Amino acid sequence: MNHPSRRSILSAVSVTALTGILTACGSGTGARKASASASGGTGDLVIGLTYTPNIQFAPFYMALSDGQYAADVSLRHHGEQEGQFDALLAGTEHIVVGGADEAVVAASNGNALVVIGGFYQRYPGCIIVPESSDITDLAGLKGRAIGTPGRTGETWYSVLVALSTAGLGQDDVDIQEIGYTQQAALASGKVDAVAGYSNNDAVQLAQNGTLVRTLAISQDVPLVGASLVTTPDVLAARRDELAAAVTASATGMTAFVDDPDAAVEAAKEYVPDLADAAQAAHAREVAAATGELIRPTADTAAGSLDSDRVGATIDFLGDHGLLGDRMPQASEVCVPLGQ
Repeated sequence: MNHPSRRSILSAVSVTALTGILTACGSGTGARKASASASGGTGDLVIGLTYTPNIQFAPFYMALSDGQYAADVSLRHHGEQEGQFDALLAGTEHIVVGGADEAVVAASNGNALVVIGGFYQRYPGCIIVPESSDITDLAGLKGRAIGTPGRTGETWYSVLVALSTAGLGQDDVDIQEIGYTQQAALASGKVDAVAGYSNNDAVQLAQNGTLVRTLAISQDVPLVGASLVTTPDVLAARRDELAAAVTASATGMTAFVDDPDAAVEAAKEYVPDLADAAQAAHAREVAAATGELIRPTADTAAGSLDSDRVGATIDFLGDHGLLGDRMPQASEVCVPLGQ
């Protein structure tokens, strides 16, 4: 592996708004906005890390600092208003960390996207209730108010999975679109439960003094979350380079899971606020929770991607009317590399 003395991480001025899998991870870890750049990177192969620098991207920071990537690979953070797949589709990036489920939805609406590697081996979405709540299982959501940022993206998909698991329909609950105010809405009693991420919202609520419990949305969630996504054109032109980048990223994922303290240290270069001990402690909690999502299951490896699960994702999204004019095939939108 190459061991360069210095690598760059890049960001861009935003061009459109779109929510994505890691959009809610900016708080609680001292993240700051990255500086603007539209150059596409000093390296030849650019990996896009959505939105602001954060501990949850430390697997990629670690792979970079450890020299796992080829010398021409760089990392790039989006601006807050930039769409999840915009830079990838524009050719500014060659890989982006994004939800496989959201890539499937985008592909069904005419965007040429391919999922090539895994990141989260478990789905991050969950239902969060106050610790004192009498809601002890998903069936207990009947007749209750559930807060969600909106009727799109992975938090919304999580609501639909939870309702399906409980045998409930949307008419059985009071769904409130509350934007990214889950913490305030739950703490104030505006809603009885919120949809959020187990490694972000649930952790931050506890850090801010609101005692909560999480309810798993299913024993076997029919969705694939954060993954590595590219385009068919890039895949055709640079398949070997992409495979090497997927393998290198998986090495960073393993390092992240094995040593959350080292993950915090690696993130300090990108998130200067982590020099503060309290911020670093909070970031470690997020890292530990994120590690549980990345950690391989008995049937997977770090960075692995299961095309059958992507197929199940397509089926679920299609059954719930979330796809566009065309139904993508798993073989079209999922080409596992580096495994």
